[in-house]
Amino acid sequence: MTQSRIRFPVLCLLSLALIFSNRATFAQSPDEPSALKILPAPKEVHRLEGEFLVKPSTTILIGETGDRGAAELLQEEVRDRTGIKVPIARTAGAPKPAGHIVLARFSDLAQHSYLSSERVTPATDLGSQGYVLRVSSSGIIVAASTAQGVFYGVQTLRQLLHAKGKSLQAPALLVRDWPSMEWRGIQDDISRGPIPTLDYMKSQIRTLAEYKINLFALYMEHVFDYQTQPLVAPKEAALTPAEIRELVDYAQRYYITVLPEQQAFGHLHHVLKYEKYSDLAETPHGHVLTPTNPATYDFIRQIYGEVVPLFPGPFFHIGSDETFELGQGQTKALAAQEGLGRVYIDHLQKVFAIMQPYHKELMFWGDIALKYPELLSMLPKDMIAVPWDYDPKPSYEDLITPYRNAGLRVVVAPGVNNWNQLWPDFDSAFVNIRNFVRDGQKHQAMGTLNTMWNDDGETLSGMDWPGIVFGAAASWQAGESSIDDFKNSYDWAFYRNEDRTFTDAIESLDKFHGLLKGVNLDGESDELFWTDPFTEVGAGVAAKGLPAMDEVRLSAEHAIELLLRNRGRARAHAETLDDALLAAWHLDAFGMKMQFSSEIDHFYNDAYQNQTDFGRVWSDLWEITGINARLEDLRDATTRLRGMYEQAWMRENRAYWLGNVLVRYDNLASEMQAKIVVVRQAQRQYEATKKLPPPEQLGFVWKQQ
Repeated sequence: MTQSRIRFPVLCLLSLALIFSNRATFAQSPDEPSALKILPAPKEVHRLEGEFLVKPSTTILIGETGDRGAAELLQEEVRDRTGIKVPIARTAGAPKPAGHIVLARFSDLAQHSYLSSERVTPATDLGSQGYVLRVSSSGIIVAASTAQGVFYGVQTLRQLLHAKGKSLQAPALLVRDWPSMEWRGIQDDISRGPIPTLDYMKSQIRTLAEYKINLFALYMEHVFDYQTQPLVAPKEAALTPAEIRELVDYAQRYYITVLPEQQAFGHLHHVLKYEKYSDLAETPHGHVLTPTNPATYDFIRQIYGEVVPLFPGPFFHIGSDETFELGQGQTKALAAQEGLGRVYIDHLQKVFAIMQPYHKELMFWGDIALKYPELLSMLPKDMIAVPWDYDPKPSYEDLITPYRNAGLRVVVAPGVNNWNQLWPDFDSAFVNIRNFVRDGQKHQAMGTLNTMWNDDGETLSGMDWPGIVFGAAASWQAGESSIDDFKNSYDWAFYRNEDRTFTDAIESLDKFHGLLKGVNLDGESDELFWTDPFTEVGAGVAAKGLPAMDEVRLSAEHAIELLLRNRGRARAHAETLDDALLAAWHLDAFGMKMQFSSEIDHFYNDAYQNQTDFGRVWSDLWEITGINARLEDLRDATTRLRGMYEQAWMRENRAYWLGNVLVRYDNLASEMQAKIVVVRQAQRQYEATKKLPPPEQLGFVWKQQ
């Protein structure tokens, strides 16, 4: 990359913020930030007259080497959208924009008279992550106290750039912005099936940073390659120390702290299933470590001794949620004597003691401890509670205030509602995230940890971005974030698309959950997808859901058409559309299965009731098993989805666990093929005897519902 040094007079300014003197030139109050369609929306925006046009002659000027990464991201944005490669030049001082883009620290800016003429005067209230962005016809300034602040200002600037001819233009404005929560995080569950590749996690980090997320948590149960416990992890897929070091170093370039979340109490079945660890299990081959065996703490000490030093960030998450087996096995007598809550709190205290040499601030899930508010004061004040709840509720204060009243810090944990679903339930997720983050801010939570879970082992994280980006926006913005403003901004902020095409596709997919709730089928849609409709249970599900399936399919097919026709309009993150398209095909096949199983039942029963009419029987059976008939359609949809899913999985994850999902496609396709065989056998029997087997014998049991 070409570098040059441009010298300018050097003065020193301690800091900058926006104070709007001479209000005649500016609006009397800040403009509505949502009008810019930027995510997260900036705190304060004042629109001015004019615009700045990025030209081949434009240069990105930096005064600090630490701002080069931000400059390169801006350079990449311009190049990818226009083909223009604007140069980056290092300055010896602090230049006026003069047709250029300046990235600078407050302490390095020297244009006091120029800035004063632009209504920018010194102040000190933006913090280490805040920034100032000034766009005028003469140039652009992004300024902050730190490289991180400059980086976030550049992310906002990238979204401000709109196409104008073969170039890009930014409207003249003045922005002052800072985060409402210090830590804005996302958690990826990498222990319930999908284990992302290192390259995919890097791509996640790059995208997370665009929306000012600065905490990336890896939820781990058994997927680290522990040398002291070689049985634990699947060697062909486990994260190695070298990979973690590389990931941590990479994330630091994007001002993201990688948070390790290694369970130390519950959710450890993939450890405790081995006979070697039977003495450490609360119940035989269960999920929870027993606090009664001192060897439990030797085990924790050993695995933490390997993993903790790999993560230089200030935090470590010890998990400790959903310890449902506690008190049912080895700890039963102790729990009866001291109380289950005391046993739980004592375990957290022991893990806290083990972690003291590492000088980490420990997080723990807040679900179990919350049951014992009278004991919360026993916890070390250095610990951080992470209350979680994923249902859409009007308030979550009752999950937060007990910890705050006990003097503990809090990180709130909503969720993107992606688990056990063919497509995330964003309608529920948006309300959950909005209200939980709002209540967290109200009670001075230090941050948000927005969660993605893979309970079913099938979830593809590429579907989760609307929930992730909304969590990023809600955590940066103040108070209760607007879901409508977010949706109106998402196409531009994420895809650089000027209209709502992709948001409309997402909303078409979101209708699925509301339609299922309307027929009382709300729940785990992936399990409904795998259900064989030619069983009593499956037929019952299909009969219940049938009234909604026309609309399910129309919505899914509308999304498919939008995505296929308009993919080229996504000038950023187009690869995420592949996962949305896969979800749409799944939803269409879901509806087709319920519809076609009903129609198949109808045709076979009609044939059975009219066995004296050869032509009618032949026509009915042809509708079921003829060429391009319904059973072939269901089989074809399943095998096609299998191939699409396998490709999608390998775009994101290591091959491990994939077979456990593909076998479900194989089984479902085999069920359809087996049904083709038995119906054709029935057809041959009819041709020979003029008699058909009863519907129940073939699994056509709708009449029994």
